[in-house]
Amino acid sequence: MSTFSDYRDHVGASAERWFKSTIFLSPNMLVGMDCLEPGQAQPTHQHAGRDKMYFVVEGEGAFTVGAETRRLGPGGLAWAPADSPHGVVNVGAGRLTMLIAMAPEPK
Repeated sequence: MSTFSDYRDHVGASAERWFKSTIFLSPNMLVGMDCLEPGQAQPTHQHAGRDKMYFVVEGEGAFTVGAETRRLGPGGLAWAPADSPHGVVNVGAGRLTMLIAMAPEPK
């Protein structure tokens, strides 16, 4: 695996549910792209003992972390502390592309 990548090589679409692509995975970190088409949502969920962050590359989303919801566009950053409910809905007219990072699932 190369230690360099271009996010555009990991962007895509899925009609059934949001598109996920893993850019990098090690025992310590997972980095990937999540892409939502207009109206698609990543339902509220949480990760036991693991923080997660979303960085908006393009598009616009309504991000919920705990009881707070905010709209973020390109350059926006949201992070969900471990065990905190979080989710996102694409509220824009185009694709919402996000770089995500978190600790991987324990083995």
